[in-house]
Amino acid sequence: MKKLNIKKISIYLSFLLVSMLVFTACSNKDNADGPTIAVSWSTDEVDKDSKDKVDIDTQMYADALRKAGAKVVFLNEMKSLEQAKEEIKDVQGVVITGGDDLNPALYNEEPIPTLEDINPRRDESDVFLLKALLEEDKPTLATCRGMQLTNVLSGGTLYQDIMVQHPTDIIHRDPDKKVFVKHEINVFPDNILAEGFGKAGNVEVNSWHHQAVKDLGKNLEVLAEAPDGTIEAIRRTDKKYFLGLQFHPEAMIMEDNNKDALNLYKTFIAKAQELSKETK
Repeated sequence: MKKLNIKKISIYLSFLLVSMLVFTACSNKDNADGPTIAVSWSTDEVDKDSKDKVDIDTQMYADALRKAGAKVVFLNEMKSLEQAKEEIKDVQGVVITGGDDLNPALYNEEPIPTLEDINPRRDESDVFLLKALLEEDKPTLATCRGMQLTNVLSGGTLYQDIMVQHPTDIIHRDPDKKVFVKHEINVFPDNILAEGFGKAGNVEVNSWHHQAVKDLGKNLEVLAEAPDGTIEAIRRTDKKYFLGLQFHPEAMIMEDNNKDALNLYKTFIAKAQELSKETK
């Protein structure tokens, strides 16, 4: 009787293992036909609950991309332009994530007292990556700090602290730094942001930033503004698809189940796939 029970248990466990493997394989094929989108490096820290063994913020970008239909890979810290070009060679698009304040030395300014933490390693890595993306004309969605760095590398400057250098009644960041705040932006018509949202005009977005674009760089077009004139979205006019966003669509997708933001990600992913086929 004991031998029989052991045999039954072994058969059951074998069946369970096969079922799990089949389920995992099917799950991994969900986005098998989708393009590969890379997420930029931001830190070596790993959140204990991250299924991809990355930090909690990077995980949200990955989850949002997968929800929109992409396959996701994670880029390493960039230590040279050549490395950056090699790492983006086989992906169809790249998402640049948000993060710390940019070093004002990047746009030839001295820091003001209310400048917050800067991250020299991140600055160097993102500069190499963005330069590679621009040189290779790779479809790019640059988020928050990523948009700001796009402006800086295009010859523009930043407000190091909006409330000090450009006072406004619009709250762009929770004073307690706990949750995203919300405000409307005006999306201008007939551009890639309006196409992604599926509409122009007033759109509610989230917000978590205390820096912003001041002087607009070269080859940049403003696609959306907040009611106080803060630039909320830009594109590089000399590239096929290079979109910068001051807000965080990945959080709108994962935390708010926002259909406009999801459509924006889907549009970016589809465009990345389309453009990759054109270059083959």
